[in-house]
Amino acid sequence: MISLFLILLPLAGLLVVWASGSRLKVHVGVLNITALLHCAGTAVLWFLPELDNVALAKVAELVGQDFLSLTVLSVVSFLNLLSSVQTIKYFPMVRQRFVENAEKFLSPQLVAICLLGFLSSMTLVASSRNFGLLWVAMEATTLASAPLIIFHRSGNSLEAMWKYILICSVGIGFALFGTMLLAIAGEGSHAGMDMMLLSKAVLHPEWFKAAFVFMLAGYGTKMGLAPFQSWMPDAYSEAPGVLSVLSSGALLACSFLGVARGLEIAPESVRPFCTDLMLVLGMLSLALAAFFIVRQNDYKRMLAYSSMEHMGLVSIMWALGLQQVALLHIIIHALLKVVLFMTADNIQLACNTQKISSISGLLGVIKRNGINYILAMLLLCGMPPSPLFFTEMQLIRAAGIWQGGVILLLLFVVFSGMTYHALRMTMGNRSECTANALEVKKLERLSNIPTVILILVLATGLLFAAGFVLSELMVQN
Repeated sequence: MISLFLILLPLAGLLVVWASGSRLKVHVGVLNITALLHCAGTAVLWFLPELDNVALAKVAELVGQDFLSLTVLSVVSFLNLLSSVQTIKYFPMVRQRFVENAEKFLSPQLVAICLLGFLSSMTLVASSRNFGLLWVAMEATTLASAPLIIFHRSGNSLEAMWKYILICSVGIGFALFGTMLLAIAGEGSHAGMDMMLLSKAVLHPEWFKAAFVFMLAGYGTKMGLAPFQSWMPDAYSEAPGVLSVLSSGALLACSFLGVARGLEIAPESVRPFCTDLMLVLGMLSLALAAFFIVRQNDYKRMLAYSSMEHMGLVSIMWALGLQQVALLHIIIHALLKVVLFMTADNIQLACNTQKISSISGLLGVIKRNGINYILAMLLLCGMPPSPLFFTEMQLIRAAGIWQGGVILLLLFVVFSGMTYHALRMTMGNRSECTANALEVKKLERLSNIPTVILILVLATGLLFAAGFVLSELMVQN
């Protein structure tokens, strides 16, 4: 069974890394081989899904794939591959600093172990066909990723890690209570926590309402929805880029999957109640993100609030019935966060600061990274030809005049804040660069993967633009 193989594969890699000691080449090699095999297995699931059904009945009841889970799994697998490839150049630079300041950095071996455990737990989240197993896997993502937040081994990173563990554990506690209430709602049908059986069962409306409230609060905490997002800015600002890429793109998609699974089985009588809750939290997330982005002075925290904004948009899209649009939005947002977090890591290595006010003239310091940063920021804000422009346009059309107008206004505030900060960092007089000429050259090489992803997103946007123009011409004729 391919799904089970994809869950166990990173755990096997984890054991190899643990047994290899401090051999950096083994760590990097295992990460990349595991990532390639994981991507290959995910691709097989798209083209030969029948191979996934060759398994024991008990296993098939617990793990498997449908279109939604396979989309999320593909995001997880591809982002993990990009992060793993980045470690080929990134780990040696970190290793050098680790040798010079061993007390200030987390061991590369522990980083690799946590990344592999994180991949396994997210794969289990995406593959779960049981709400109880989904909850266990979601909690495992917290435990696997938490040590990576103290990568810099500072007081701030320690505080961020404990905030992440405590707040997300409380949220997961809410999700557990919601899962129990869900089992009670379907008690008469003897469906237990099986997703397929619950989707066909007659659920008690009032019990289901209570269950969905707690599940939305619980998984919404891991998703970064307001008002449960307070862990996100601290964690993203302290974690290395390879973790932030997975957290902002893959983990948030997995967390949203928990909410979407709950809405999938909602009885028709309570579905409006559930979608209204998602709309309210989505709008609140968008409004708070706009406020915090405008007044932000830390570029990594700014990206965290951007993730909060986009998860709010995805919630609104899903609540309005734009499921395909929401999935596309998740994918493009994840790809752009790969570019931005990897570039943000390079900026931090070059300038040794995360303060926006302390950085200027990046185009004269690390030119390729500066170009990637400003372009990715514009695309993330929905500047045409970004694919996000078309997803947000579909959202505003479906939202109606008043709600669409409010969303458009908030998106404009976010656009103004983020582009102002990005232009301030990339333009103007060159700031002092703590990296020497050799390190700057290495950092420019680290921009290769972000550049390729940026070209991919731009090409996708141009295809959407061409399709939109052709459809309009056909309508007019």
